[in-house]
Amino acid sequence: MRTSHTAIRRRIAEQKSKLTDEQLFASPQFAAYLTDIAEAATGRYRRKSSVKTYWDALPHADIAHTDNRTITVNTGNFLTRSFPTRPLRADSLLGIVGHECGHILFSDFTILDTYCQSLQGGRFYPQMPEDLSAKQEKSLREILEFFEDKDEAVIGALSRIAHSLMNMMEDVYIEGRMCDAFPGSLKTGILLNNLRFAEEMDSVTEEIANQHHEVFIVANLLIQYTKTGDINNIDGYKGPYLNTVYECIPYIDDASYDDDSRVRFDAVNKMLLLLWPYMDSFIRQVREDIKNNTNKADADLGSQLAGGSPLPGGTGKPVPGSAARHKASHDPSSDEEERQQLQQVLDYEEGRMALEKTDEIGEDGDGGTSRTSDYAGAGYVSQAAADMEHLMTQLAEEAAYASFEEELSEELQAESDRIRYGHAHRGMHINVNRMAYVDPSYMAAYQKVAPPLLLISKRLQKQISQLLKDYREGGKLDNLPMGKRINVRNAVRRDGRLFYKLKLPNDRTDIAVAILNDESGSMSSCNRITYARSASIILYDFCKGLDIPVAIYGHSEFDDVELYAYAEFDSVDNKDQYRLMDMSARCGNRDGAALRYVAERLMTRPEAIKLLIIISDGQPAGEDYYGTEAEADLRGIKKEYTAKGIQLFAAAIGSDKPNIQRIYGDGFLDITNLEKLPVNLGRLIIQQVKNKYVA
Repeated sequence: MRTSHTAIRRRIAEQKSKLTDEQLFASPQFAAYLTDIAEAATGRYRRKSSVKTYWDALPHADIAHTDNRTITVNTGNFLTRSFPTRPLRADSLLGIVGHECGHILFSDFTILDTYCQSLQGGRFYPQMPEDLSAKQEKSLREILEFFEDKDEAVIGALSRIAHSLMNMMEDVYIEGRMCDAFPGSLKTGILLNNLRFAEEMDSVTEEIANQHHEVFIVANLLIQYTKTGDINNIDGYKGPYLNTVYECIPYIDDASYDDDSRVRFDAVNKMLLLLWPYMDSFIRQVREDIKNNTNKADADLGSQLAGGSPLPGGTGKPVPGSAARHKASHDPSSDEEERQQLQQVLDYEEGRMALEKTDEIGEDGDGGTSRTSDYAGAGYVSQAAADMEHLMTQLAEEAAYASFEEELSEELQAESDRIRYGHAHRGMHINVNRMAYVDPSYMAAYQKVAPPLLLISKRLQKQISQLLKDYREGGKLDNLPMGKRINVRNAVRRDGRLFYKLKLPNDRTDIAVAILNDESGSMSSCNRITYARSASIILYDFCKGLDIPVAIYGHSEFDDVELYAYAEFDSVDNKDQYRLMDMSARCGNRDGAALRYVAERLMTRPEAIKLLIIISDGQPAGEDYYGTEAEADLRGIKKEYTAKGIQLFAAAIGSDKPNIQRIYGDGFLDITNLEKLPVNLGRLIIQQVKNKYVA
């Protein structure tokens, strides 16, 4: 399989144009990107954090949560998907991560639990509300009577509403702290989400028409105010709900940015007293749920409060750290200019959405119009846009390379199907296995074991690197003891080295190497498979470092012959070294079929020297394939391909060295010390190179 750079670039461009939001935002690469941002934010305060992503596009799916260390983000959440362009959706996800980082850094969920538990026990925390209006005093007296009677329905309803108000106040506080500490992309994302969230909420008249609980209508107006600093009353509603909101706003403004959470608790208690007259229908629903053992009240809370969608929130019980000790001084008016700019972007993009049509051309000759979903418009430049471009390119490259590797795998299988394996393997099917996608776990495993092995490879490379350089660059070889050309300047020499010769430059190395590893079950004994894998890692790096074409295979037998193509001559993704980590002891070994396949692969190479190295621990042991018949098959295969120019060597690393020597004869390598296996095989290649280029 020959693949040009132009074809690779074209495939990458095609894959990039096909990337969906789910493929991009739910990818491990995007999770790593968000983790870097979260670590940069929380690391400033000596907190460690990471981000996990997933995709769930259901209407009421979770947005995000944190356990104070790991932030879990649903990248398919309703809020993010509501934005019209991909950069804006990326900014939305950054804002969600920024929000959760705010909970990690600034929220004290332990004291929040204390507040909730106190209210569920029929007590106000941190103290009984004071300095109340007449309306609030009346509400307090009524509530205390229900507390004294331990009315479960009233206490349950109050607790639910108070918890929602407390979350609202906590969100304002932690987002203000984050906007002050991180005025870049995290602040932009937070403000963007707040604007969008407020836009997505039903209007007052819509909520009334839908017969929402009155207390939810008021609470939603308060949430809208905390998100945008204003109330979007597009229907021109006038009535008691707005009057109550105006009574609550001073508590929000005075307490939202106070570092002492108890101040916010006290503000919530006082707002709760103002909302008490609107709680009758919700209390009745809670009472009915208790009687009938249902949970409609909680369902109403999820569907009616905050526009019918869950708010991003935090979980866990962090102890306030150094971040919480910094005094908050957030000025909400400082966000207004950026909020207005973001609103202009949203208005502009929403207006453009109406112009989007198909890019197909109809039969009547009418053309269509199209636009790219990656353009943010309105002069708005997002750092996330550049980051997304880089990530999309990375994902497209991986997808393109994976598709090339899949095509290569199909080509290898087709090549196997064309080979006549002989009578000894009649009825056997040969499966060629090659990873199209290399899991990051293989890369991590390789990085763990490779460093000392690569040092061996580099030392081996030094022994012949100059020789290969001279061969490729050409030049004059002087002071030779024999030859056709005499250098007269050497006449004064008395050692007879009078001759020289000219060597033309060569653009390629004239040797190709294939390695076949036995992966039978017995290779698990005495770490043989580990040494075989180590030798393969060294030889792969050795050959790649010297531009020697190399292919590495493993083989075993289950019901069929299984070939594992770890490194291929025509690989395009540069991840073959990681594929080697999949090498392991498996089942039987039908050496003849595997050997013939690898020899045929080597025969396709144009290099003059074709070197095939077999790493094995003993005789073949496949189904109906063993003993003298199998040995005869192997001797015949060696003789056949030796006549075709392949130099074959068998490295025996087990107790059956006499058998392997009997099979392969002069091509037998006695590897008594397994630890010397990689070095000895490297020197074998070096000797072959020297035989070629010194002659």
